[in-house]
Amino acid sequence: MRRLKKNKRAELVQQAVIHLVLIALIFGMFFLATVGKTNSRVVKQQVLEKQIALLIGAASPGMAIDVFKINRNGVVNDVMLKDGKIFVKVNGLGSIKGYPYFSRHEVNVVFDEGKDGDFDDKFVVSVSG
Repeated sequence: MRRLKKNKRAELVQQAVIHLVLIALIFGMFFLATVGKTNSRVVKQQVLEKQIALLIGAASPGMAIDVFKINRNGVVNDVMLKDGKIFVKVNGLGSIKGYPYFSRHEVNVVFDEGKDGDFDDKFVVSVSG
């Protein structure tokens, strides 16, 4: 009888250890899949589009938003406004969907070449009344 109880306890401990190992493996796979997705170019592009759209929505007439060509999201090749959406081309990857912005003011984008080289190049998103 005593030996039977020890065997049951040992089986329960083994099952618990196996479950914990399986849970850790599944969690690790989800973590790796998420990390790979958040560092992708598409996500960085969408984040940049959303940030610019939110800044446009909060801007008053006369304000300008500088989007430097080289920034932490990559190399910005182009910034376009079309049909109430902002499209940003990052690292040669063009935006298909865009991100909608809301402003009652006129919004324009111009490319401003810097004087000292590539580090000063920027896109200027200007909001006018």
